Amino acid sequence: MKEIASDFIEKSTERAADRDHRQKINFNIGRYNAVVPTGKQQFSDINLAREKAKNLKWKAVESLDAQLEKFEAAITKRGTKVIWAEDAQQACDEILKICKEKNCRTLVKSK
Repeated sequence: MKEIASDFIEKSTERAADRDHRQKINFNIGRYNAVVPTGKQQFSDINLAREKAKNLKWKAVESLDAQLEKFEAAITKRGTKVIWAEDAQQACDEILKICKEKNCRTLVKSK
């Protein structure tokens, strides 16, 4: 694990010194900061909107098991294989197994 941390620190230090990368990050932060106030104006009561969003989030969390099963049924019909994992380590093991079977050279993580 120490190798992973030191590798991350080395790569992040290199990336932080990359002026082109920093310029892109600053540009995007600037654009974000410019549009957020405009986005907030669409709500007459921003605190009420936040409260509603919080309630929707918790409603989704409370029914997550049913939503995941519904998603699995729908995506399986389209030919996708769903792999369930109990924890992060089991998920990583399954991903590694697939990568070894397919002789992967690159892996892209997404949410």
